[in-house]
Amino acid sequence: MKDFDILHQAPSKKLELNRKLIQARSLSDSSWRVLRSQWNKFQQWTSSSNDSMLPISPKMLCDYMTYLAESGIKTTGLDSARWAIDQIHRFNELERPSNSEQVRLHLKGLKRLMVEQRPEQVRINRKQPITIEHIRRMHFQEGIIGIRDKALLLTGFATGMRRSELAALKKDDILATEFGYRITIWKSKTNQEGLEEKVDLLKANRGKNLDWCPVKALEELLDLAPGDAVFQSMNGKGVSLRFSGKHLSGYSIACIVKKVSNSTDSDTRQFAGHSLRAGCATYLLDNEVSPAAVQKQMRHKSFDTTQQYNRGETARALRGAY
Repeated sequence: MKDFDILHQAPSKKLELNRKLIQARSLSDSSWRVLRSQWNKFQQWTSSSNDSMLPISPKMLCDYMTYLAESGIKTTGLDSARWAIDQIHRFNELERPSNSEQVRLHLKGLKRLMVEQRPEQVRINRKQPITIEHIRRMHFQEGIIGIRDKALLLTGFATGMRRSELAALKKDDILATEFGYRITIWKSKTNQEGLEEKVDLLKANRGKNLDWCPVKALEELLDLAPGDAVFQSMNGKGVSLRFSGKHLSGYSIACIVKKVSNSTDSDTRQFAGHSLRAGCATYLLDNEVSPAAVQKQMRHKSFDTTQQYNRGETARALRGAY
């Protein structure tokens, strides 16, 4: 049933459906994709395709968590599965099974066993950051594709924007300032309610960075691309190649990052869409920009998240101690 498509329901049923639809929007589309996927896996494990099993007992959840751990899932996958099952209960106004002390102890014991016996399931393989040094070695195509891709990578690296934010960027969201551009982001992973967030795209002002100025690259793209979308897909081939007027998807941006990265002599297997955002935080912190300023630019809710990218902080602090 589509949102608000309940006109032919009885009044009491209509109100109930309306409440459920609005409450369902408390989760983002990506969260709903994860929830559906995890719930389908659980139903397959129980050999049931309906919700008649609700509520799920803490014992059943413990057994399912054990099954997942033995199947090779990582600890982050365990948390995702538990979260999805809790959400199903929440939307059905039922007690969440993971509130049980039995489930909490079981998960803690499982994770400890995984650390001791299956450490590969605990380790997180983080994507490597792409910094300006990597971008300088990349080969960009001639013509409008190269102009778009170069502006995309430089903007993503210099602002730390997520690929979904780059995909949704509109020309009206970009304001020229004395320092370069100020970009307004209306929706993000941590802001699903349309609260205004801003990041700065600064002009390059020193050395070899001048030839790789993100403001200059974005300005060139804005002059060429029609319509309101900034980073657009393409129509046609060869001499008839042109901007489509439609936004790139987040997936397309990840593919472009991988494609252009493969033009270097670096091992790019660990590069992905998030590598630009990781590269921004890493580069700024390595150049001793204030962690508080980096947190604000990255829009991290927690300072601990920013510190994950501060790989050289301890070494710099201990320099000369021995």
